[in-house]
Amino acid sequence: MSGDSGRRQRADIDMRTFARGAGATIRVAAGGNVFVKGDPGDCMYILQSGTIDMVIGDTVIETIGPNEALGFMSMIDEMPRSSTARAREACELSLIDARTFRFMVDEVPNFSTYIMRVLARRIRGMANAV
Repeated sequence: MSGDSGRRQRADIDMRTFARGAGATIRVAAGGNVFVKGDPGDCMYILQSGTIDMVIGDTVIETIGPNEALGFMSMIDEMPRSSTARAREACELSLIDARTFRFMVDEVPNFSTYIMRVLARRIRGMANAV
């Protein structure tokens, strides 16, 4: 179990470092929105620092921490945002546009696996919450 955890940590560190160089850095103050449910999904983010609450209505459905991806579902299905991403504390994020996302899927080792793992974890989390 600890071996898998070590591999996951290295992948997360590599992803955050790569993302920092791959896109613009944005900062969001505590209480600010990164995006709002219904917005067009023309980019995704890798959280460099801080904490983001994923919100639908008044309910926090997930809290995202450093090294985690958000907003990528819209990159996959080209649908509007399905939730609001609100900064619980001041955050720094790397913005990954659609072109860079496609490049990362095609050319960055383990990026697709990283995204699939995040999706699987979130789906399992939703199933466990029911």
